[in-house]
Amino acid sequence: MDFIIGDVPEEFINEAIRIREERDGLYGNIFTEKCSDLRWVGEIGEICLNKWLRLNTSLPVEWILEEAAGKADFIVGGSSIGMKTVKRGGPVKAGYTAQITAKHATEPVDHFFFASYEVPRKRLWLLGGIAKSNFMQGATYYGAGDEVHKHYIVREGHEIYNIEIEKLIPPRLWVSSLGSS
Repeated sequence: MDFIIGDVPEEFINEAIRIREERDGLYGNIFTEKCSDLRWVGEIGEICLNKWLRLNTSLPVEWILEEAAGKADFIVGGSSIGMKTVKRGGPVKAGYTAQITAKHATEPVDHFFFASYEVPRKRLWLLGGIAKSNFMQGATYYGAGDEVHKHYIVREGHEIYNIEIEKLIPPRLWVSSLGSS
């Protein structure tokens, strides 16, 4: 796949933490993060995608920061985008998947865009995007108790839809397709 990979500067991390603290104050958190305090990883994905989009498309880009819960994260050329970022301990590998929580399946977006934050190296991988309808058609649902793989059993309240990253449209092709939608 043709990923976009970049180091995340400390100023982006600090901004992500600030945004997450504001959002937690407004909405609380959907899930309790028991293993770490890295709930701001989603905001890292948003910050980096925002910067990347503004450099790689002539379409208007709006990053939704106010009253964001349950809404699109971005509007790009009239298309609504839900940004989904996962944290990982290492680089993205062949066979990895992208996922959304089942609760996000009803999010009012046209597309999902996925990223992976490589925690030890402070590196973000922009993986690609996909129309929500194509994602839902190609994704596998995993309910509570289901085994996604040997290290991942879905917990109650954390049900997911999961798709192979090979099914995502690489970032540059995806963003160029938004203007023709």
